[in-house]
Amino acid sequence: MRLRVAAALVAVAGASLTVAPPAYAVDNVCLGVDSSVAPGHTGRPSAPYRDLGIAAAQEVARATSPLSGTPVRVAVLGPGVLGGAVPVHATEVRGGAAGEIEDPLGTEVAGLVAGADRPDGQPVGFAPDAEIVDVRVYRDGASDEDSARPSAPHLSDGLRWVADRADELDIKVAVVPFAVRKNGGLKHAVEIVQQAGVVLVAASGDRPEDGTELATDFATDATDPSARTEDAGPVLFPAGYPGVVAVNSSGDPEGAFANVLKNSRTVVAAPSYDAVSYGLNGGTCLVQPTSTAAAAGEVAGVLALLWRRHPDDGPRQVVARLVNTANGTTDDPTPLTGAGVVQPYEALTRPLAPAADGTVERTVVRDAPQARAPVPEPEPDVLADLRDDAVWWGLIGGGLLVIALLLRPVLARRRR
Repeated sequence: MRLRVAAALVAVAGASLTVAPPAYAVDNVCLGVDSSVAPGHTGRPSAPYRDLGIAAAQEVARATSPLSGTPVRVAVLGPGVLGGAVPVHATEVRGGAAGEIEDPLGTEVAGLVAGADRPDGQPVGFAPDAEIVDVRVYRDGASDEDSARPSAPHLSDGLRWVADRADELDIKVAVVPFAVRKNGGLKHAVEIVQQAGVVLVAASGDRPEDGTELATDFATDATDPSARTEDAGPVLFPAGYPGVVAVNSSGDPEGAFANVLKNSRTVVAAPSYDAVSYGLNGGTCLVQPTSTAAAAGEVAGVLALLWRRHPDDGPRQVVARLVNTANGTTDDPTPLTGAGVVQPYEALTRPLAPAADGTVERTVVRDAPQARAPVPEPEPDVLADLRDDAVWWGLIGGGLLVIALLLRPVLARRRR
């Protein structure tokens, strides 16, 4: 699934660009999905669900934190979420999102967060016990109508709504599966959401199609994707703002990161190819090709599990658990995977103790040459007493000999 940044960025910049809308057939409701996956079809298992060990992570979360009270809620800002197999708690329509749901992106992302199991029992959502808050901020990213596309003002309006309702609705995570250009109002809205205690997750950016206006912003002529000098960090937002969990997608069978952009603001990555979610026909579908939007939905689901496991954590502490257990390193993040691919089971089970500001104390291991070896205990000396006696007798004998030598001349004169 391609991230619809081209149309969104043009809308924000005030330019015009005609984008042919994709064909959404009832049995092809995720962007670029396997059309064989239709309603009621059992289909193939979700590859990212399997590869990330989500079943084991869910088991830990449920065993340590039995569901009681309000479930963790995740706000999905996008073109709308179709309820049913995806548990929608509340819906809010902002700006250009009025009307029927036309774009499957919101439903797909929400399904990856909390979609119910399929009829045959195969899993879909990473955190199926969570609930979705559907915040509709645009209608169709592929539309020719500017007012229907994603825009920074409409996204800002939606984020402010999330911040205002965060306590009331117990919203812990918000996910933005699309990108727009930098905007002062958007930056302020992101800060307001963060101050409300909500973790904001955003897609880091899919590679735009050749010929689109966005494609001119990045170097696309390199044959080796890892050698490209591009950086979407200063271009795509809200992923580019401080404190936002910017998520890239890994595991592309078409070539390492062929469909995603390098982004210096990337925090973590997650595989998305062949992820199973739900579409606008209520059936399951496959995510193909790789998609940073889908990866962002998966990470939002992992964060929901983490917050269920650690309900007393603050937002920075939960993010610290996610980042510090990824398979890379926080000391040397990369523009493709950040601190690495998320490891949900490790994040839920590793005994970290992040501070309120998200810092994690590092354990310093002393190198072997610097470590002091213990002094060995001396062997018991069974002849020590005999040697001591011999020394004393020697000293006494020597003393008597010296006295005798000194007295010999005196005694000799007396005899005369």
